[in-house]
Amino acid sequence: MRTRALRLACWLVVLTAGCSGGNGAGTGDGADGRPDADRAGDAAPDGDAPPDGAPPEADDAAAGDGAGDPGVDGGTDDASDASVGPRVIEATNPVLAGDHPDPHVLRTTDAEGRPTYYLTATVHNGGDIPIFTSPDLVHWTELPGRAFDRASTPGNSMAINEAFFCSLWAPQIVELGPGSYLLSFSAQRFRTAQAPCPPYQEDGGVYLAWAPAPAGPFARTDHPWEPLPASAHFETCPIRTELPRSVDYVSDDCQGTWCHQIIRLDSDVWRDPADGRWWLAYSWYTNTPPRVDWERTNHGEHVEVVELDAADPFTVRCDAAVAQVFAANPHDAATLERLRSYCPRCGEMLSMTRGRYDEEMVRDGCSWGVAEGANLFRRGAWVYLLVSGSAWDSGYYHVFWAAARTVEELAHDNTGRLVGRYLVPSLGQAFGHGTAVLGPDGTTWYFVHHRLRHPACRDAGDCARDVWLSPIEFEDRGDGLGDVWIRPRFPAEEPVVRVVLP
Repeated sequence: MRTRALRLACWLVVLTAGCSGGNGAGTGDGADGRPDADRAGDAAPDGDAPPDGAPPEADDAAAGDGAGDPGVDGGTDDASDASVGPRVIEATNPVLAGDHPDPHVLRTTDAEGRPTYYLTATVHNGGDIPIFTSPDLVHWTELPGRAFDRASTPGNSMAINEAFFCSLWAPQIVELGPGSYLLSFSAQRFRTAQAPCPPYQEDGGVYLAWAPAPAGPFARTDHPWEPLPASAHFETCPIRTELPRSVDYVSDDCQGTWCHQIIRLDSDVWRDPADGRWWLAYSWYTNTPPRVDWERTNHGEHVEVVELDAADPFTVRCDAAVAQVFAANPHDAATLERLRSYCPRCGEMLSMTRGRYDEEMVRDGCSWGVAEGANLFRRGAWVYLLVSGSAWDSGYYHVFWAAARTVEELAHDNTGRLVGRYLVPSLGQAFGHGTAVLGPDGTTWYFVHHRLRHPACRDAGDCARDVWLSPIEFEDRGDGLGDVWIRPRFPAEEPVVRVVLP
């Protein structure tokens, strides 16, 4: 109880001294706070019928670049400091060279309203997470410190307080309030050091840490219970194991529940400015091999959204009826058809089931699909969800979008939601997994994402992904809804971006 009271006081008062308390994986004395016993032996639901709102699944649970040569980090050779107009910067992608997959960007403002952006990205097993800053989304500078400010050896696990982490993917910094920031990231969490880190086996989870500044350090030594597995609060939520949660330590088991309840990767923590509710979007995997018929026809990686506790956004809301939204299924034929017909070229390079060699992915004799990298944002009366589809190293990797009036209406089987294609692969380049963010003018929307040169990845194993910036342009299609439709974009064919300044 002490740790929950500590963090609630922090969240409600927003103390700059900082506190996050224990999510249920920690106590004030530094103990992990969760049972050591593996939950894999928990009894699974009987039969094929899932609980309400859940998928009926487990019994358990060589083309041109289209852009100039990349320059050094913090910009590209084609990025220009000269203004095209009095309030515009024009740049040629990439805006950040090198290998920075799955970028997330936080926008902050000072007392005068001037923005500063903070970018984090996947580091694989490369050690601590670097942080980049920019005043305009075009010119990026790496900060001297790292997210955790811990010693690390590339290839080996990184010790953070009382656990060891490998496969640090898709980190996201979120502002909870003045002087209060949350870091969410995907990883494998171990009890003991790993040298080297083992291959990722779809056995990780999402973990959370706190800092008083966006540059960290997160999971400070005076918060030994962090990073916390994403879940409802351990100490105060008796139904925690019945709600969406991450595994305490590496396990590819669905922990005695439906697999959509296991938060695996690609987290997006988001507050809806319309009503103040907090949400967590994440990806989850079906069982391998599939255990029920639904999994055999829907095998792969899916996107779910669950409501967080508004009083403590480190935790899933402790309520058996907590809002859960099944937002993206890579085998959803109806959505695929809507994407295909969205524009004259929208049938190009459209697949959720292609791999590195353009093959149809098959696992356990079943088609394997991928929907991942979810990102939420609101514009006016509409909530938007951006999702990436197909394997990350596929030439078909792309971004599509859905929109609805509420988060709950983003469900993939809701025929009333809007859907369309956004970033379409072409010229041997694929695009995906990023963050929608307001530009320096506070009005124009952009998407910060990565780019893969697919022929180099397929033929030579060079799968580095640099950072691109694409505008999100809204269209009025004359249906009475206004300019709510996102214009499809072929970034390889239009690499120049114009950023509107204040």
